[in-house]
Amino acid sequence: MRKILGLAVLAMALSAPAGAQTPMEAMQYYVGSWSCSVGDTGETPQKATAVYALESGLMTETVNVPPQGKMKSAYHASAATTYDAKTHRYVEAWLGNQADWSVSNMGAMSGKTEHWADTQNSTGKLQHTIVTRTSQNQFDFESYPTLTSTKATFKGSCTRA
Repeated sequence: MRKILGLAVLAMALSAPAGAQTPMEAMQYYVGSWSCSVGDTGETPQKATAVYALESGLMTETVNVPPQGKMKSAYHASAATTYDAKTHRYVEAWLGNQADWSVSNMGAMSGKTEHWADTQNSTGKLQHTIVTRTSQNQFDFESYPTLTSTKATFKGSCTRA
């Protein structure tokens, strides 16, 4: 009986995704290209693209928003995310071409929901963002103007391209 139980445990361990062993593997979900619809709450959404890559424990993200609507020029941003094992948090640095930047962190994920909070940013007004993985091919996010706000001022939805 022990041998059968041992083999069953071994089979389950071998069939588990290899990536499940490190916290950054949870970010594998994002890898690839996404088509997004984003914008200020109450405004007409704008089209954007996001591309994610994950290598050696570092996830990179590139966002492009071509000029549209009231925009006078394209918006581009890059971000890098990693897991800080010492503090048990994901950490992200964001830099956009409109001199906007932020450093944010997220503790452990709560199911399919991520709660990100700025620790520093270019405005001096720390914000928070909630990201929800609605399916394998879609995630939604809402950004709030302060760390304690309950009314989102910016929203988006991304679908795997």
